[in-house]
Amino acid sequence: MQYFNIQVASQLSGVASATIRAWEKRYNAVVPERAENKHRLYSETDIEKLALLYKLTELGQSIGKIAHLELSELKLVYSTLLHRPYDERHVVTPHHDKVDYEKILSSLHLALEAYKLDIISHELEKARNLITPRDLCINIIIPLFQQIGMKVARGEFSVAQEHTISAIVCSHIGQMIGHHYQRMSATTDLILITTPEGEMHQIGILAGALLCVHYSIKFVYLGPSLPAVSLSEAVNALHPSAVLIGTTRYQLDENNTIESYVNLLRANLKVNPTILVGGNVKGYLRNDLEKQKIQFFPNLIALDEYFAKKYKS
Repeated sequence: MQYFNIQVASQLSGVASATIRAWEKRYNAVVPERAENKHRLYSETDIEKLALLYKLTELGQSIGKIAHLELSELKLVYSTLLHRPYDERHVVTPHHDKVDYEKILSSLHLALEAYKLDIISHELEKARNLITPRDLCINIIIPLFQQIGMKVARGEFSVAQEHTISAIVCSHIGQMIGHHYQRMSATTDLILITTPEGEMHQIGILAGALLCVHYSIKFVYLGPSLPAVSLSEAVNALHPSAVLIGTTRYQLDENNTIESYVNLLRANLKVNPTILVGGNVKGYLRNDLEKQKIQFFPNLIALDEYFAKKYKS
């Protein structure tokens, strides 16, 4: 039987190295051999089990309840889940009210202080297996990035460090969206999601997509930095009920504002979707948007309230 170090085991199983160590320490999920230098060595069976455990946690199963199972038992659980209707596979949070958000945030903040990227990733992975898309957005992402923003403002984090953490968070949001989006939409409405050309920050629009998933709203994620004409072409082709545009600023560049971007978008439209704009825009500039009949949301909580009122039955 072949044995592999933890880096290779991670690549083959799809489980982060930090997560493998945590599952070993907390749940005794696998017991690797040790090389002469004391480094972990994982068998093919270990790797197969790790991969299966990961798939099951992605389907909403609690790692603490399945880590002790033998490989044959895990295969049976996985096969049983796959033969259920999709909505019945997810047991994401049996007791949402018992989730300790302060503990999750405390762990994330400690990891931020030490700039431990693997721990940040591991804690986010745990969080998305415990809570709903909305809870991840409102209770984890918002306070996490408030903390990151303060660190950048105080000079404790560089912009490069902020971008690195943002990339990790984006990865976890994307995975959560992917595993939840297969649910049937409760509405025929379609929302297109993007940022204006030159706006590369996508945490906000990814979080908006999480909220769409929570409220079972069909959406198409167009990614960041989309020119207005390209967005108009997508709108004309897909006929969405709304377009959600995220931005971190009103003045996009020397010659363009978010208002001029929307005006150019509308000038090329053959349909009339609701325009939703979210982001960090000063109060007196919001009036300019509202005069153009643009629905503005200063933060994700406001967007959540809008979706709850419009779509929650």
